[in-house]
Amino acid sequence: MIWGIKRNLRYMHWQIAYRKKGEEKFTPVTNPDYAWAADPFLIEYKGKLLLFAELFLYKSERNGVIGYCEYKDDGFGEWTVSMDEHWHLSYPNVFMDDGELYMCPESYQKKEVGLYQLMELPDKWIQRETLISNVKWVDSTFLKYNDKDYLFSFEPRFDKDEGTLLMMTKGNDGKYSDRVDISKDKSVARPGGNFYFEAGKLYRVSQNCQNSYGEAVVISEVDSVEPQYREHVVKKLSPSNVVIDTKHEVLGIHTYNQVGDYEVIDYKYYEPSLAEAFAAKRTRKVFTNKYRSR
Repeated sequence: MIWGIKRNLRYMHWQIAYRKKGEEKFTPVTNPDYAWAADPFLIEYKGKLLLFAELFLYKSERNGVIGYCEYKDDGFGEWTVSMDEHWHLSYPNVFMDDGELYMCPESYQKKEVGLYQLMELPDKWIQRETLISNVKWVDSTFLKYNDKDYLFSFEPRFDKDEGTLLMMTKGNDGKYSDRVDISKDKSVARPGGNFYFEAGKLYRVSQNCQNSYGEAVVISEVDSVEPQYREHVVKKLSPSNVVIDTKHEVLGIHTYNQVGDYEVIDYKYYEPSLAEAFAAKRTRKVFTNKYRSR
């Protein structure tokens, strides 16, 4: 009877998996018992390989926070919460600059694209700059190419996964140019990880959201950045061609990143969850009581 109840209370969860380049199979990174993890970004920091990701705290009626775990000899270890704000956080785009670790997390509820610097692990961050204000952009991704700095971001319509991929160029004064709209094609527009170079070619990572959010990762070779951005699709990472060592039925993949010898993805699946059902019920009760007299 309990199993029957659980089957009717299925929720979409995400999990991260990694592999060494050249291996066929991805190995899952265990989710913490209080959250599921998505949007993986790898970074080498002070001799350590760290994995940053969104942790969605589904048991406590919270939105996403940013967590990280460290790679040891036997895989990635326990998750630690690194950034927790009053607004939803995801897509923790981390990078090194002059020996310092920075992060540009998705924070559309704050209506800005902000840049944070790590002062001390695990959770001492300060906001160094607001790159763009008064926008609800997500999945901001940087590119340094031909001695220029670019910012790519996605402006969602919050309707049927539609939105616009845009590009801005950083000027000598440190400010970004007016936006240039690149694409509204749901099959390739939304960023899904960092740009990367391979065999002298530049590639952009994006999501295929044509039929549902996070169906597959799309790898496109960049033909031109300026004067007009152009790319063409060369590969897709989908449940049909990616091998993950999991018992779950994989329903989609929407992030890919790599650093050194390691690659990471995330994948979605349905999970029976009484804890999530109880949390949703409590949330509805709180909001009903809060607005009943208004």
